[in-house]
Amino acid sequence: MKITVTRKGIKAIENTARETLRFPIERKWESADKDERFRSLFGAPCVVIAALWELIRSQVNHGVEEKHLLWGLVFLKVYAKNEEMHCAIVGFPTKQEFREKSWHIVNIIANLKDKLIRLESRFINAPNNMVGRPYLTGDCSDFKINEPFPWNKKWCSPKFKGPGMKYEVCLAIYSPNICWSNGPHYASASEGTIFTTGLGTKLPEDEPVEVDAGVKGDPRLMRPLMGVNSLARKQKSVYRARQESIFSRMKQFNVLDTHFHHTCTEEEDYMKKHQICFDSVLVITQLKLMMKVDKLMDVGEIDEVEYVMT
Repeated sequence: MKITVTRKGIKAIENTARETLRFPIERKWESADKDERFRSLFGAPCVVIAALWELIRSQVNHGVEEKHLLWGLVFLKVYAKNEEMHCAIVGFPTKQEFREKSWHIVNIIANLKDKLIRLESRFINAPNNMVGRPYLTGDCSDFKINEPFPWNKKWCSPKFKGPGMKYEVCLAIYSPNICWSNGPHYASASEGTIFTTGLGTKLPEDEPVEVDAGVKGDPRLMRPLMGVNSLARKQKSVYRARQESIFSRMKQFNVLDTHFHHTCTEEEDYMKKHQICFDSVLVITQLKLMMKVDKLMDVGEIDEVEYVMT
């Protein structure tokens, strides 16, 4: 997917941010920490925010402007316990206005998922003759939520011993592309079951996926010891490390790192709200990789590594 960002577009976002944040006139805007300022408040550098605006500007409601995109990003990045803190950051709109505009933006960003997160992206840069070898690494991660009422043990995460939701994410081995996500599921759900009922139905029977040791239930799940020699097993560990870094990048957004407190009366609505936030962060993370403002570690000479399926 080709994304065009002009200097004019970047400058417009910078000017909007400066006005929205009420940046002091006496302070120097063009400074070494400008990029850090954008990342810490909005979760992405200015060039990515400009690209995001180009992608969504034709889909937003009448009256929604660049500043409201910044509101949505502040919501995802800061995710305070109340809207008053968010409003203080962006110039004190009313809480109702902030809530309406920011959720609208988050929904629009989440709707970009099918355009940016594509399973066929796993073939980019991959060599020929890949029968029996993986194109993807896959893993699940649990995300904390406020305790639902009434309580049910299906929400309990074995990782942090509290309520949560589980998502599966897959990353291409041969390119910096997120290719798949699946969720939310209850935190107690089996990772093997999530694979076999989701991604497993989309992949050929002879295409394995590199996973960690805890996932079982399908012969295509290639665990750490499934390598013909120590070189292969060591290389597989690099793939998994790249995979883990995706969750670390996503949890830089506080909406996924702290307890999700937007509870709803209906369980389905609660999970849908969390999914919208998750998908939005996933899109932003993929966009940063596509625009090369974030990079993944080099996996080395992957063509020389041999694997074995059991």
